[in-house]
Amino acid sequence: MKTTKWLATIILIIGMATNIYAQSANAAASQAKQLQVQLKLTDGQTAKIATVIQQMGKEQANDKAAQAQLKHGQDTHNTKAIIDYILKQLDVNASRIEQVLTAEQKKTFQEMVEKRRDGLKKMADSQQ
Repeated sequence: MKTTKWLATIILIIGMATNIYAQSANAAASQAKQLQVQLKLTDGQTAKIATVIQQMGKEQANDKAAQAQLKHGQDTHNTKAIIDYILKQLDVNASRIEQVLTAEQKKTFQEMVEKRRDGLKKMADSQQ
């Protein structure tokens, strides 16, 4: 049962990482809309964040070193390497999004990011 749970988690992580490379305008807009609801963003902020998310996706898709690192982690079933990569991207992406937020929105966003980060760290630690 535990193995099935971890396998599903690993598949989810790989799917999330793959999604980073497959950002489209619709996916970016959808993610921005989700943040709009969670953070009570204005329409202007939502549009800026959609643009930021789309740009980040393009940059990450063009980053051959990052793609190679992620692929190596997937090929070797090195969950810790995949999680480390996702954590690094989470920090970069969060800092860009925070530039659009108000002080109050940043607090809520940082809490959201920290929850994700903690969950990923727990997974990485359990893989050692």
